Amino acid sequence: MTGQPDNLRFTDEDDEEAMMLFELDSARGALPLYVQLANALEAHIINDKLEPGTKLPSEPTLAAENNLSRATILKAFEMLVDRGLVSRYQGKGTFVRSRPMERSLPELTSFSEHVDSLGLRPGSTLLDYAEYAANAPGRPASAFPDDVDIVVIERARSVGGTPVGLQRLIIPAHVAHKVGITESVAAQPGFSFYGTLRTAGLELSAGEETLRAINADAAEAEQLGVDPGTALIEVDRHSRGTSGQLLEHVRARYLGTHYLYRVTLNNPSNGGSHESNPSTALRTGGGYAHRSDGVRAE
Repeated sequence: MTGQPDNLRFTDEDDEEAMMLFELDSARGALPLYVQLANALEAHIINDKLEPGTKLPSEPTLAAENNLSRATILKAFEMLVDRGLVSRYQGKGTFVRSRPMERSLPELTSFSEHVDSLGLRPGSTLLDYAEYAANAPGRPASAFPDDVDIVVIERARSVGGTPVGLQRLIIPAHVAHKVGITESVAAQPGFSFYGTLRTAGLELSAGEETLRAINADAAEAEQLGVDPGTALIEVDRHSRGTSGQLLEHVRARYLGTHYLYRVTLNNPSNGGSHESNPSTALRTGGGYAHRSDGVRAE
């Protein structure tokens, strides 16, 4: 990975690194040393509440302090990368990442509300704002009929200044006009569609959401500051108001290492149900996606 988030606190090479010693078990039958080290580093990151951007000791330093080979340190770091705990930057070092944002399904909150609930700082950068008349050429495909005027808002979403996803929000033009959404409003860093609806006396009551795993293409990778092919979670959601009217069609792609979903399962044979409750089955937070089924982000 060659990009670097704005919130990384890179230190000069001459800065003194804090010692980091771990007690590892080298006895026969014990876990491999690199696994023990990865677990110890993970515990250190979590227990000491290391902030995103904190630099970990270098491979040579950890190897010398813990009497381990550099290959062992490298494998441990690779495990932490796979767990989404750290990022490695060539020529800079290994840095603590923002912790993944875990969401429960169903959950009726916006991206901003959810990030706020985690004690993190949500961010938004407007990428494009466009209004399309009914049957207009170049109009992006959506869940709304072709004879309905629509507004399309594309944004990059971030947490603590680090990009985590790309969104496309599509709403009926008459709804946007009713609640006062304009390009200048959508461009505000704190703009929240759900908050704007509530201020205007409207609420979303139900929705349907589809998830799938995909890989970032070159354009998405550049916008998110990751390598092409990085794992993303694609979200496609239709949300309705209390009257049953479709109010939004959201398409989004989030970094898989930053965005986790938690689903509670029940065994029907024990009296539980695997069906979602349609009155509460709504999770929100996204709106932009390139798709292989013919729907393109214009």
